[in-house]
Amino acid sequence: MMRDLRIANELSAALRREEIDVHLQPKVDLRSGKIISFEALARWNSPELGNIAPDVFIPAAEKNGKIRLLEQVVLKRVLTWLRKRKEIGLELRQVAINVSADHFFHHSFIPHLVDKMAEYGIEHKWIQLEITERIGFVDIETAHQVFKKLNRYGFTSSVDDFGTGYSSLSYLQKLPVSEIKIDRSFISTMHEQGTLAIVRTIIQLAENLNMTAVAEGIETDQQRRVLVSLGCRVGQGYFYYRPMSLEEANLL
Repeated sequence: MMRDLRIANELSAALRREEIDVHLQPKVDLRSGKIISFEALARWNSPELGNIAPDVFIPAAEKNGKIRLLEQVVLKRVLTWLRKRKEIGLELRQVAINVSADHFFHHSFIPHLVDKMAEYGIEHKWIQLEITERIGFVDIETAHQVFKKLNRYGFTSSVDDFGTGYSSLSYLQKLPVSEIKIDRSFISTMHEQGTLAIVRTIIQLAENLNMTAVAEGIETDQQRRVLVSLGCRVGQGYFYYRPMSLEEANLL
């Protein structure tokens, strides 16, 4: 409890001091290995506590009402990176940013997003919003309206950790998203026939709904080859690239 309290207090200070960093992990074409886009991942190296894992500080941010501020910091970092690439003539690539349910449903979410895009001079198509499928448990009708509004502005959206919840099939057709990400827990156990059938079904479902299926957590060439044989075209994982600093991403 004391450690949790200290992490919460230090996180508030870290957000004020903008200590939160962003690493990027590429999404690649599974056949060619070519980088298609990136996913932005928050990282925190605290001067007081050292490196704090995302699965520790992100729940702390949610619990203490700091998650919107944290995600706004990530957005600012990504837009700064994109603007610098634009200024020096480097190719722009789309970056996916994770958005919590609290932030997604907040009245300021889209206005703040649109304002920041204008401030940094970045076209909306270069930012993708990645939402966990648990959002379907909150308010499916409101979620539908938010996704529609995002689409009208030219943003694309992705459903993260697909298959780990219980409402996926019932609500997916109602949400105008362009991508579903197959959770890494399925990819790591594709050698089991039951899991392989689930992965095959998700890929076929995405294709039938005109969405892109993205496999998370690819670690071996065997996994890559199986996914390609099932018709999956996009993936990410340590087999290709680990999350890297913004500076390292500029070298790709």
